[in-house]
Amino acid sequence: MTTVTATGTATRAPSVGTARTRVEGVEKVTGTARYAGEIPFAGLAHGWLALSTVARGRISALDTDAVLAMPGVLAVLDHRNAPRLNIDFAGLLGMRPDPTCAVFQHDQVPHLGWPVALVVAETSEQAREAAESLVVHYEPEPHTTDFTADTPDAYPLDGVMPALTEKGDIETELAACAVVLDAEYTTPEEHHNPMEPHAATALWDEGRLEVVDSNQGATWVGGDLANLFSIDPAAVRVRSEHVGGGFGSKGVRAHQVAAAMAASVLKRPVRVVMTRRQMFTLAGHRSPTVQRVRLGTDAEGRLRALEHRSLSHTSTVYEFVEPSAGVARVMYDADAHRTENRVVRRDVPSPTFMRAPGEAPGSFALESALDELAVACGLDPIELRLRNDAERGPVSGLPFAGRRLADCFEEGARRFGWAGRDPRPGIRRDG
Repeated sequence: MTTVTATGTATRAPSVGTARTRVEGVEKVTGTARYAGEIPFAGLAHGWLALSTVARGRISALDTDAVLAMPGVLAVLDHRNAPRLNIDFAGLLGMRPDPTCAVFQHDQVPHLGWPVALVVAETSEQAREAAESLVVHYEPEPHTTDFTADTPDAYPLDGVMPALTEKGDIETELAACAVVLDAEYTTPEEHHNPMEPHAATALWDEGRLEVVDSNQGATWVGGDLANLFSIDPAAVRVRSEHVGGGFGSKGVRAHQVAAAMAASVLKRPVRVVMTRRQMFTLAGHRSPTVQRVRLGTDAEGRLRALEHRSLSHTSTVYEFVEPSAGVARVMYDADAHRTENRVVRRDVPSPTFMRAPGEAPGSFALESALDELAVACGLDPIELRLRNDAERGPVSGLPFAGRRLADCFEEGARRFGWAGRDPRPGIRRDG
């Protein structure tokens, strides 16, 4: 980190390489740290989300009378009586909000585990019992959740990067290559599931909203809540004392919005906590991917062609792309270079950002392909990478501000004895 003094002279701040005491360290190691679901509120009520049991359809009826008569139950919110929300705005990175967080606005069910109601009671046990007793009637509709490489309805989607980049003629270069690799790689759906579940407590006071939450960006969450409830951002306060993990999933979710809705109706604080099971459909996930990588080299192992195409799924209510092909745009150069990120809509929960979005599954596919190419070329995998290290951005053509990739390969190989290994693939079982 660099700081600037009053005289304008840049100085190096003593942060990297210097020991620091974590300000929250004592609370965490002594067990006194308060997480979002543990902070006390006077008059606190508890909400429990009821989720759909069909994969697609519409709600035809909810039998709420019996639930409202159960001990401790204060209210049942659903699409018939919930406050109306605004979802016509741009949030983080200019992206529209995932409609999954705009709960109870219509009778449509786009996937299994969609929020259909919130039961609020005096205790969490009463709320859970009542929510699990709620009878919901559906009109099921045909649904599709299959995910395969040959799906005909996939399409390119821009996300945080353009869907497609192209330089040169891939087919011409591949035809002229001495060695060609054409391989397909798949990665499974992955879920965040941090140690601390998603939890939020909401309280309204004279038009001002306070939310005690576990999130990865208080300003982000506060801004989206202000837009959803059509109030001034200055009237929203989001407090997050500690976060027990998030990995990309702790933005604006159904539980915060449902808690704020219920608090506005009941005029008292309401807490909503997701269960582990609910986190699989309400907190986002990393989409599965199918990735095709085609590489071609000349007789010396220098890349003449590099193509990386990735397919991921998204929900029917929200477009989100896992940009797995993006990693190929900055790693290795080739005379012809093509990358593409595509999605297919399915009746599944909306995917979202998760730990190195795109790079995690994308680097697995690209680097696996390079390892296989090295065997086909009869080259050491490190040497193959060194021969194809990019001097400038392979797609952008722009100079790197700094690039020590080759140094990392060489130093890493030196430190763990790469040169002394048996070079045959699949032989080493230790280390």
